[in-house]
Amino acid sequence: MPEPYSPEPLRFQVGILLSGCGRFDGTDVQEAVLCHLALDRHGARGVPLASRRSQLHVVDHTSGDEVESEPRVMLAESARIFHDKTRDLAEFPLDTLQALIVPGGFGAAKNLVSGFARMDQRRAAQPDAAAAVRHFLEARKPVGVVGLGDILVRQITLQPLEDPRPGDDPARIDRDRERRILTTAGFKSFQRISEVAIGIDALVRELVQWVRNG
Repeated sequence: MPEPYSPEPLRFQVGILLSGCGRFDGTDVQEAVLCHLALDRHGARGVPLASRRSQLHVVDHTSGDEVESEPRVMLAESARIFHDKTRDLAEFPLDTLQALIVPGGFGAAKNLVSGFARMDQRRAAQPDAAAAVRHFLEARKPVGVVGLGDILVRQITLQPLEDPRPGDDPARIDRDRERRILTTAGFKSFQRISEVAIGIDALVRELVQWVRNG
């Protein structure tokens, strides 16, 4: 069972890279909130980060259909998720963070990787998102990846994408010790929020240990 809370002060900070509010056109809200909760439980402060760029498009989450809309800025939309202030990715000093978590959602893939889900376009990590992730990889600071957040990280690390693995153990964590990347399947492989929560809690617990152990 996860700890109900950390009895210690929140001793270090972990960035949570967001891309909007809603799994079809932004970050998966449930994955993001579970990451934030797990960080708090394990003694770390989550710092929400998002770009001021516009989302690729807007989706009606009651139908899953793209709709005509004024452009929505990821920073403004992401600020809906947490009580904590969401910070501008371009302005925040990443060297004050000890780790990064990238939650998933189809919107995270579409907004953070240009050309995703567009057959006629070359796929490439958006420069601001790529620079942020590379900061942590190059500094050997741990990166946690949930669900479809792996599309951004694998694009940057030139790793092939992996298909969902239905029926996996929810607590399974994939470890890339060379790059210091931890991955859990999230809603990419599971339907029940309780299963996703188990994986995220396991990921955050280990990520916190990696930070503490240096």
